Amino acid sequence: MSRRLAIPLLAATLALLLAHALFYRFLCDDAFISFRYASNLAHGHGLVFNPGHERVEGYTNFLWVLVLAGLDALGLRPEHAAPALGLLLTAALWAVTARVAWRILPAPYALFVLFALALTRSVAVWSTSGLETRLFEVLVLAAVYRSWRELEAPGSTPWSALLFGLGALTRPDGLLIAMSALAAACGWEALRRRISWRGVASRAALFGVPVGAHLLFRVAYYGAWLPNTYYAKIGGRSWWSMGGAYLASFAIEYALVLWVPLLVIGIRALAREGRGALPLLAAAVVLPHALYVASIGGDHFEYRPLDLYFPFALLLVGRGLASLALRTRSWVAAAYAAVLVIGLSALPLEAHTQFPQTYRAGYPGRARARADRERFLDPALSPVYRWPLLRGIGRLHRRLLDTTTEALVGVRQEEHALFYDGVEAQGRALKDAVDRGLVPPDAHIGICAVGAIPYLSGLRTLDRLGLTDAVVAHQPPAGHRVMAHERYASYDYATRAGVELWSVHPYFLLLRLDDDTILWHANVSREDGDEVFVADVSEDTALVALLPQGRARAAMRFPNLQLRSLADPVSYASFVDRVVAACRARAVREPAARDAKKALAMALNARGDSDEALAAFRELAAAGDEDGWYNAGTILAQRGDFAGAIDALRRAVEIDPGMVPARHNLGMVLARAERFPEALEQLREAVRLEPASPEALFALGAVALGAGEREEARGCQERLAALDTPGSSRLASRLLAALGGQ
Repeated sequence: MSRRLAIPLLAATLALLLAHALFYRFLCDDAFISFRYASNLAHGHGLVFNPGHERVEGYTNFLWVLVLAGLDALGLRPEHAAPALGLLLTAALWAVTARVAWRILPAPYALFVLFALALTRSVAVWSTSGLETRLFEVLVLAAVYRSWRELEAPGSTPWSALLFGLGALTRPDGLLIAMSALAAACGWEALRRRISWRGVASRAALFGVPVGAHLLFRVAYYGAWLPNTYYAKIGGRSWWSMGGAYLASFAIEYALVLWVPLLVIGIRALAREGRGALPLLAAAVVLPHALYVASIGGDHFEYRPLDLYFPFALLLVGRGLASLALRTRSWVAAAYAAVLVIGLSALPLEAHTQFPQTYRAGYPGRARARADRERFLDPALSPVYRWPLLRGIGRLHRRLLDTTTEALVGVRQEEHALFYDGVEAQGRALKDAVDRGLVPPDAHIGICAVGAIPYLSGLRTLDRLGLTDAVVAHQPPAGHRVMAHERYASYDYATRAGVELWSVHPYFLLLRLDDDTILWHANVSREDGDEVFVADVSEDTALVALLPQGRARAAMRFPNLQLRSLADPVSYASFVDRVVAACRARAVREPAARDAKKALAMALNARGDSDEALAAFRELAAAGDEDGWYNAGTILAQRGDFAGAIDALRRAVEIDPGMVPARHNLGMVLARAERFPEALEQLREAVRLEPASPEALFALGAVALGAGEREEARGCQERLAALDTPGSSRLASRLLAALGGQ
């Protein structure tokens, strides 16, 4: 291929890659944790999350934080600098890949490698997230390329060791990759009797000095050998079954089975050419790292740690295609390449186009409606996976996605983008409340999402999940295993830590009055025995929170907030009236919106207008809405219409078998109708689905006791006590009393 033709084609692959990256552009909420550390460092507060308070290493990307801090000191805010830097690093990844491809491949196949890289969703997704992913990949790929060059030219300075060291400073798993790759390089030299102990010492120094210096800094500054996030997320436990599902879903989504023959052919071809060091180094990077990822259960983010593998694999695949073309006709290699491209892009594209446009946590695994789950990536709707030989693969992929996302593993880019929209709005709304004098700038809040909200608001924040709090991170995990969401700050700890506002919603202190969850979150806390307070912050938004330091202290700290206790019947009635009015206005604005209808119906029911609420829920139910059936059944049960309630709740469970509240209420109604075997069946399934739910355990224990199943009731009481939360302890005491105190 002539240079005149190659250059524009090369430029076209880079343009395609950058356009693909911009198509998926988004900011990840977790990136704002690093942004906050970087900003604090740049402005003289040190590498801390909460300036002036405890030192906790709540990030795992030291070098990335330093880079962002340096740019922030120059006036480039991290939220603006990180996506732009990610695109530049994506171009650098392309450049390094192109350099290697041009050395080992004929021009057409080098172009294929770059074209496939540009089409890969994962590479595009992790270009603008604000996370350190692309910096890490560029450093590792450059280190491997440099190491290969060093093995070809013995005696050259082993700068690869420094690059590996910088990679280890960018992500902790870089340490594993570096040690494995450096060991492979030394092994290659030893087998060829070319090993130089001076070279080994140089590698050790270039790698060990920066990595060792960072370790000493960590111990001196934070007083710990490992980052706090290790304890919050992993804590020494393995999760092979989930990690296997994560890797398997990745392999199916990108059709890696098609890659294997070409990988084998490519490795053999390079070995025959005397370039076997390159696939050896690639294997030393990928294989131990893949085992590590499997051992920890994968990652919260969609294939993020596995994204590193694409440049290595594509280079070997390209070499395999070139060899295949020499052994057969060129059209065979072209046809194989076309099939590989289809496999590489079919499922990722379908997943994007079919993903919901509204935020749903843990989709599709936690999707409430069964019909919704079944439509997403249904092979019957796919132009590729609808065919007999591929249909089973498509179904397996969906089952794997259900398994992983239900545990918040492999959560997809679209969900993170939608989540960021909500937390960014919340952070800006809180900053506005600070600017208006409603919340003091030194207020201490406790929430579960500590990215954009504390970064944009500037408020001191207790991370209830423990990523940036050492006490919470070192707590034992509670309940059903979920990636990075298993440790929770107790309310008592928040009180001792000086938290002043504790959100009843997992993430938001400020809720819109026409939100369909505002009363649900407030009432759940009230039912748990908590005193919930509300205060107007705007015409359509209220602060809804608990006050760990007490009402008197809050009145002094927030004099411009008119805090009203929902324990006061008058205040509660007034609050509900405002919610009803806001929901009515929304229903008029959005007459076809399901959430608007549901919000109004729930508000009406909370106010006691059960007739109008029941009619609204029945309208939703008639459209096949599981929440409509559930709420209609709940109202009918309250009225004593057990037959109607049982029918409605069964319909809710039929639509969504994983709807625990519906199973819980159905079990309780069946028990009230003295249909104990059926009641126990529903309540046992509710506990199976949510083994750490105090309400489900208590209901099962109470009904089991009523049915004469004392041993099962005692088991529920013991499990409640083991949860060791204020709510579960109260329920455990009640169940123990019912058992006779024994």
